[in-house]
Amino acid sequence: MASSAMESGGGDSGLLNYTVLVPYNETIPTGGDSLTQNLNIHYQSGDIAWMLAATALVLFMVPGVGFFYSGLARRKSALSLIWLTMMAVGVTSFQWFFWGYSLAFSHSAGKFIGDLTNIGFRHVLAAPSVGSERIPDLLFAVYQGMFASITVALAVGAVAERGRMLPCVVFMFIWSTIIYDAIACWTWNPAGWVSQMGGLDFAGGTPVHISSGSAALAYSLMLGKRRGHGTHELNFRPHNVTQIIIGTVFLWVGWFGFNAGSALSANIRAVVAAVNTNLAAAVGGVTWCLLDYRLERKWSAVGFCSGVVAGLVAITPGSGFVPPWAAVIFGAVAGSSCNYATKLKFYLGIDDALDIFAVHGIGGCVGNILTGFFAADYIAHLDGHTTISGGGVTGHWIQLAYQIADSVSGFAYSFGGTCIILFFINLMPGLGLRASEEAEVIGMDDAEIGEFAYDFVEFTRDVVNGGDMLDDESKYSADRDSPTPNEKAFSSTVGDDPHRSIIVNILNLSSSSGNSNMAGHAAFPVDPSEPPSSFPTNPEDFDADDRISFSKLDNKFILESDDGQEYEFDDALKRWVPAVRPHTPTTVDEGSYAATACGCALLEQQRQAYAVQGVDESEPAQPQKKKRKQAYVNGEDEVGGRATSTKKAKPTPETRERKNTAVYVTNLPLDVSVQEVSDVFSRCGVIAEEIDRGKPRIKLYTDDDGNFKGDALILYFRAESVDLAIQMLDDTDFRLGQPAVAGKMKVTAADFSYKAQKDAPAKSNNKDKKKIIKKTQKLNNKLADWDDDDPQALQDTSSRWDKVVILKHMFTLKELEEDPAAILDIKEDIREECAKVADVTNVVLFDKEADGIASVRFSNAEGAKACVRLMDGRFFSGTKVEAYIADGSERFQKSNGKKLQLGDEEDGNEEGERLDQFGSWLEAGGD
Repeated sequence: MASSAMESGGGDSGLLNYTVLVPYNETIPTGGDSLTQNLNIHYQSGDIAWMLAATALVLFMVPGVGFFYSGLARRKSALSLIWLTMMAVGVTSFQWFFWGYSLAFSHSAGKFIGDLTNIGFRHVLAAPSVGSERIPDLLFAVYQGMFASITVALAVGAVAERGRMLPCVVFMFIWSTIIYDAIACWTWNPAGWVSQMGGLDFAGGTPVHISSGSAALAYSLMLGKRRGHGTHELNFRPHNVTQIIIGTVFLWVGWFGFNAGSALSANIRAVVAAVNTNLAAAVGGVTWCLLDYRLERKWSAVGFCSGVVAGLVAITPGSGFVPPWAAVIFGAVAGSSCNYATKLKFYLGIDDALDIFAVHGIGGCVGNILTGFFAADYIAHLDGHTTISGGGVTGHWIQLAYQIADSVSGFAYSFGGTCIILFFINLMPGLGLRASEEAEVIGMDDAEIGEFAYDFVEFTRDVVNGGDMLDDESKYSADRDSPTPNEKAFSSTVGDDPHRSIIVNILNLSSSSGNSNMAGHAAFPVDPSEPPSSFPTNPEDFDADDRISFSKLDNKFILESDDGQEYEFDDALKRWVPAVRPHTPTTVDEGSYAATACGCALLEQQRQAYAVQGVDESEPAQPQKKKRKQAYVNGEDEVGGRATSTKKAKPTPETRERKNTAVYVTNLPLDVSVQEVSDVFSRCGVIAEEIDRGKPRIKLYTDDDGNFKGDALILYFRAESVDLAIQMLDDTDFRLGQPAVAGKMKVTAADFSYKAQKDAPAKSNNKDKKKIIKKTQKLNNKLADWDDDDPQALQDTSSRWDKVVILKHMFTLKELEEDPAAILDIKEDIREECAKVADVTNVVLFDKEADGIASVRFSNAEGAKACVRLMDGRFFSGTKVEAYIADGSERFQKSNGKKLQLGDEEDGNEEGERLDQFGSWLEAGGD
């Protein structure tokens, strides 16, 4: 202290500029008259400086929460969560100034809540604070105001992806007044009942974490589950792991001010709190990461960040009470407890989207209980004045009861109070809590804010809509007229930004020229002769329209208009929207902007935008090597094939000759079926499949009367199968021992140059590269294990069955009935998860089993055992999975896909039409 320093300084002390620290003995509520007194003499300048820094560190945590939550959510709602956390600071800071501080920390408070003595920071200035005599009221008020703000920010993450903003803002003010202020009063105000009982909470186990975690659970309950919850629609990964890591760093750094600052002065107790904070965070992150690796065999960055936050939460109530060695136990117990607590939402049936209750609610309870066990009296007294009896390790076992009572009361009050508050808010006009289904589909960023976390989200939507929305009554930002001209709308007048004008003109020129694929950008002008409003919108009418087909991979209805424009049916909006399809130029000239008039104009604008003073643009530039994306091409665009680079090695690159993958067969028995042809010719290789329906690409040709005439076209996945089929099957009997009337069948290589002929089926669906890649992966897997249709077809040998894993409760029959196309997505999800441990050769779903059974076959027995360890006991779409090694006795039912394909030649089958035209072209001699 300054006075001691003067005494030890002897006669030389008078030469130093010391401020003598004297005890506070004023009776004025503000701490004295600053005009006649020096009010600084009651406080250490070091304490004030440290508490100001700690206040800034706690504020630094708020954007950390925003980044953490935003990264966990989906891209279309990322900005809304950052907005909510920052708005929590604005709303709560005003509430704290208005009456929040007075209700929590007034000097004349009661056992449960304070009074309005200090409303509007009345008399809050230089008098010693309720929390500590070492800092003034005003400093304590602003520091605790940051605690109130971060608590509200933690709780409102529960609105993720389906809650409206305005009701949430109203909730912030009411909840902080009724819930937070009361809990803070009874925990930290010396007059509060928990404080008088002897409860230990150094930095906010109950007021901050238990209250926010239980409030988030209640908010999630009152909002209801997100659209698609319990299905594979919400089986997604965090959209931005980098953002999660950044948020975690912000929180980790800010937590030093949160915990160490709660010592309310610069002393050794604050140092111990800082050490405990760092230790618990580190151990919590490692523990969570190890637990995830045990299941996933991946070192999850998200898991580490979640563990860090869990450790920080748990050490919060005990950071100033326990020795550093105990902080290691706090981190390990919190990391494991909160990890397993993430499964509670499935048992409770509550969609806690960001696991706020699991991390903060459970983490806070764990921290409170461990504090009651490990609290040490000598640690608490490091500040020079705090005296406690210790915890369980010192024989003071009643402390555990105090901690449990504090935790239970805080959880019950916050959860029940939050439910009541939300119930009444939801009844108020205009304050409905839940966003509409349409808003969920579009995303909270567009629906509630009209801005986006990533600019390409808005740009993509403008491209998809071609600058004009199809629904004039839409309420979202892409439709609304802005009060500022040219804002959020593409037009030909965009100010002085040449970069933006280029993008605008790309869309405008594309629309005006009617070319929907220009230099890789897609614009979709609506054909005035056939507007989307004229298309059928009742799914029951889709079967009667030969323009409409269903894509299993995209899980959408696709409509192709007479002019070749493709549309997708949006189930939520109940309307047709233009489909985005990448454009791959067939020649260098076609893909070049310079070959078109509009391209020249755009290039000229681009030159002006990027012109550099003093640089001669007419001077030829040296060619640079650039990486180009690969375009997937094959005999058919629906079949994955080789990747052919589009990089120009020379001004006139040579075009690689396309390999043939088809055979043409004649003299087949007249009673043959598609499946029988498939069985025979699949011996020579994997037969290609249709990209959407998965049927083998085999066409049986009929005469004018519809009778099969003995000719067929078979498309293989690999070109090598063509030669093998000719060598093995040409001039042989189709059915061994049963000579056909017309003689032996003839197998020849089909002339696959028909794609370049005008009479050939020239229509191209321009399927997404992603669909082609998926189909290629599927057929490559089929190549690896040729004859495996399901485990029942395997030989009954222990070595074969050891490689097969049976998974139960992977889906429900109701789910498949509502969405038959989901079976493909489920299989791909299972394959993706199981492939994390070993190579998967086959996945089969038994869609007639009520237990949701699937089988997975691995390339080796070790992979099957690893899969059982990975999947058994996990939760898949909210249901606990059972996994075990097959023993060969299993008999499960599934839809007989083979029978369904017998004679299945629909008139509206686009693939059949294409092959039929090709066959006619072959018969005509290729002319």
